[in-house]
This record gives sequence, structure tokens and C-alpha cells, in this order.
Amino acid sequence: MGLTGVGKSTFISHFSDTAIVGNDLESCTSAISIHPATIDDETIYLIDTPGFDDTNRTDTDILSEIATWLERSYSANIKLAGLVYLHRIQDNRVGGSGTKNIHMFRELCGKDGLSSVVLATTMWDALEHDKAVEREAELKTKEEFWGGLVAHGCEVRRQDDGVTSATGIIRHILAQRRPVTLQIQEEIAEGMALHETAAGGVLKAELEEQQRMYEEKMALLEEQLRKVASELAGLQVAQAERDEKVREEREREQRDSEKRELGRETMISELRRELSGLKDEVASTRQKQEKTEAEYKDLTSRRGIFSWCVVM
Repeated sequence: MGLTGVGKSTFISHFSDTAIVGNDLESCTSAISIHPATIDDETIYLIDTPGFDDTNRTDTDILSEIATWLERSYSANIKLAGLVYLHRIQDNRVGGSGTKNIHMFRELCGKDGLSSVVLATTMWDALEHDKAVEREAELKTKEEFWGGLVAHGCEVRRQDDGVTSATGIIRHILAQRRPVTLQIQEEIAEGMALHETAAGGVLKAELEEQQRMYEEKMALLEEQLRKVASELAGLQVAQAERDEKVREEREREQRDSEKRELGRETMISELRRELSGLKDEVASTRQKQEKTEAEYKDLTSRRGIFSWCVVM
């Protein structure tokens, strides 16, 4: 067992040519498969399980498949000799998926089943040896990693030498001669549903935590949406007020322009009236002048006649 890409199928391929080995971290084993093998003239059966943290399936689906197989084997009185839990040594820390998987694996086995478990680290050639040893020690001693498992009897081994180290791991399990019944097998035999088992409870708790976080995020997004909507409404009101002010300013300018135009036309009209009055005055003055000149001419003419008469 183990996460996707830790080398489960590769481990089995050292003893059986029926295992399909992937070349990357994408899930290769999609269903539980059984591979017969012979070690020290003894026939054994290696059970390859799909990895948790799968690229295409949920952990709940995978646990359900494993639990169903274990239930059937338990009902058929087929006991496991032990379990091999694999982990990549080059992983610089056990992340959320790894920690959850360890917790779920511990609950799947139960305290009595852990003494039949080998915790094996793989891919030692992908990391500097001293660093790999340091990480191995961290895995073995820290409670949140393998510390609790080791305290309950789990054996820690290195899968660092191909078939040689893999054979050593299998021989260690076979030497125990202690068939194991896992806690999840007993729980299901007692009539528990998968989500009621301890291992299922780990996933259930995680799903509930994810649901809680999702709801919190949704609440936060809804609050942000309300704030944005409120701000948008405020901006719309402000824009409407600005538009109203602009409209009023334009109307005032229009009125002022009309007043100015009316004043200009009134002034022109008054000037025209004044000009017309001046023209009338000029015309009247000319008429008076012409009349005066006519009278003067007439008077002059009469005076000439008068003078002539006097001379005569």
C-alpha cells in the first residue's frame, strides 16, 4: 500500500512479471490485482492496491475498493501474512495527503495489526545518501509521521537494492508466521458501513473539514460579493448624482446662453431703434435746414427786389 507513484507495482515486479509498472507519478494500478510468486520454495500472493491520492479517483473510492476486497477475503477465511507500506524517501516532507494516508492506514490496520506491517522507503538512488538517512530518521521518530506506527511494532526497512531488499522485506513478514486480521475487516464483519469504520472516519473527517472550509470560503465570497454590490450601488448613486449635476450645469449654461443671446438681440434692437431715431432726427434737421435755406433764399430775393425798387 501507499500513495500513487511510490513504487508498489515495481516492488511486486521483482517477484512476478504480471505487475504493470508505470513510468511517472500518474496512477498505473487502477484496481486491486493479485500476483502469485515463489520465495524460498514457498508460494505467496502479492496484492497490489491502487494508490491513494490517485489522479483519477477519490480516496473514498479507493478505500471502498480495498475494504470490499478485505471483506471478501475475511469472509473466505483468507488471512494476510502482513502489509508493506511504501514511501518515497526523496519526498522532502510528508504533506497533507501523506499525513492523512498514514493516519488512515493506521486506523485500517488497528493496533493489533501494526506488528505485521513493514514501512519501506523507496527510490534511495534519487537522493543524496546522507540526506536520505536524515529523512528516514525523521520519519521513524516523529509522531505525526511513522513514530506512532513504529511504537506499535511496525518494522522500518529500506527498499534500496531492487530484488535483494524486496526479498528481505517479504522474508521478514513470512518469518513472523502471524496471520493478521485488520481492524477494518472486523469492523465491516460487525456490520459497520465504510464511513463508520475508523479508517473511513478519517476520510469522513477530512471531507467534513473540506466542507467546512468550502462553506467558509463561500461565506467569505458572499460577503465580498455583498460589499462589491454595495460599493457598486454607491458608485451608481454617485454617478447618478454627478450626471444630475452635469445636467443641471448644462441647463444653467443653456439658460445663461439664451439670456446672453436675448440680451444681445435686445441691445441690437435698442441700437437699431436709436439709430433709426438718429436717422429721423437727421432727416428732420435736414428738412429744417432746407426750409431755412429756402426761406433765406426767398428773403434774399425779396430784399433784392426791394433794393431795386428804392434805386428806381
